[in-house]
Amino acid sequence: MTGPDFIEIGTDNRDATAAFFQEVMGWSWESMGAGPAGFFTDGTRKVGMHEEASPCMVPYLAVEDIEAKVAEVKQAGGTLMGEIADAPGFGRFATCTDPRGVRFGLHQED
Repeated sequence: MTGPDFIEIGTDNRDATAAFFQEVMGWSWESMGAGPAGFFTDGTRKVGMHEEASPCMVPYLAVEDIEAKVAEVKQAGGTLMGEIADAPGFGRFATCTDPRGVRFGLHQED
């Protein structure tokens, strides 16, 4: 069984969400430029964060071949939200839903 290997937080207020998780979890925030994207780290793991109108936390499941797994998701009645994204230094990501709308992600390491 493949388990979550990455978590992504969607927020409508980067500063407030960053402050909350820094205080509660002791994570450090690393911005990725002027925009809202970046990641938290505890020195070992990373948790991504991006801007999103509906705040959420999405687990990303490790896969070896993201294109093949996206095809399986679609064959089983799920959907790909957007496109497969390349994130240098992090790998490749795809956000999907199951047939009922449950959101999850796929992550292929570099």
